[in-house]
Amino acid sequence: MKTKAAAVLAIAVMLLPLVAGQYTITSISITVYADGYVKIVEVIQPENYTVSVTIPLLAANVEGLVVIDERGSPLPYEINGSTLIVYFENATGIKITYYTPDLTVKNRAIWSVRVGSNIPVKITFPENAVIVDLSDIPLEINGNSIVMPAGNQTVSYVLEYLPAGTETAQTQTTQSISETSASESFVNSTAPSTTGSSTETPSGSSTSWATIGILALLALSISGFIYLKSGREESGSAPSISREDFEKRLTEYDLTKDEEKALLYLFDRGGKARQSEVRETLGIPKTTAWRMFQRLEKQGLVRVYKKKRENWVELRL
Repeated sequence: MKTKAAAVLAIAVMLLPLVAGQYTITSISITVYADGYVKIVEVIQPENYTVSVTIPLLAANVEGLVVIDERGSPLPYEINGSTLIVYFENATGIKITYYTPDLTVKNRAIWSVRVGSNIPVKITFPENAVIVDLSDIPLEINGNSIVMPAGNQTVSYVLEYLPAGTETAQTQTTQSISETSASESFVNSTAPSTTGSSTETPSGSSTSWATIGILALLALSISGFIYLKSGREESGSAPSISREDFEKRLTEYDLTKDEEKALLYLFDRGGKARQSEVRETLGIPKTTAWRMFQRLEKQGLVRVYKKKRENWVELRL
C-alpha cells in the first residue's frame, strides 16, 4: 500500500510542472489616458514543458483583455477577479493586454497612478500631463514616458488645458478598447530603412588651389566657432540685465524659495550650471531637485539638457 502511494506521489510530482508552470515577467508598460483609464501590457516568458500559467493581474476591473503568443495567435484563458490562467502549447512568449481604471485616483486637479511590480515599469502619460510628484527617481525619461524602479510606485500629475476640439490618441480610450483585439501583435512593426544615394564626381574633373584654400578657411572658421561655443557653454554668457532687475522679474512668477534661490544661483553663474552643482548649493535631495527643475522647465524659465553625461540647467528668462 505504501509503495503504491509513493508511486502515485512520484507521478504527481512529475506532472506538476505540466499543469501549472513557472514564468518570468520580461516587461510591463502602462499607458495613461486623460480620463483615468490605463492600458497595461505585460510580456511573460513561461518555462519549458509547461501548458498553463497563473498570473496575478495588476487590477481587478479588467476590460478589453487580449492574450496572444509570440506568433500573435490568441490563447485560451480563464479569469477570476485579478487572477488570470492562460493555457497554451509550445509558447515561448505570452503578451497580455488589458484596460482598467483601478490604477489611477484623482484628488481635485491632481491625478495619481499607483503600481506595484517586481520589475521596472514604463509609464507613458498624455501629452498634456505635467508630473508634480514622484515616489522615486525614474530610471529613464524619454519625452512623456518614464521608467520607474521595481516596487510600489506612485506618480502624481496634472493635465494642462487643451483647447476645445483638440484630440489626441490617448483620449480615445473607448475606441482603443474596442480595437485592441484587432490590432494587437506580439512584435512591434519597424519602419523601413532608407538608403541615401551618393553623387559621384566625374573622374576627369580637377580641383583648383583656390578651392582648397576656401575649404581650409571654412574649416578654420568652423573650428573657431566650435571653440568659442564650447567656451561659452562652460562659463555661461553674461546676463543682459542687472541682478536687481532679475530679482524683480522673479516676483512675476509663483515660485518657491528654493526655486528663487536656484534661478538666482544660475544668474550669478552666468546663466547656466550643472544640475548637481545647484542641488548641492541649495542642499536639497535629488528627487526634490529633479521635480523643481521639471516645474521650472514647464514654465519656460530654464532649459535642462545633457552634456558629458551630466544634466545642465540654463536660464531662459
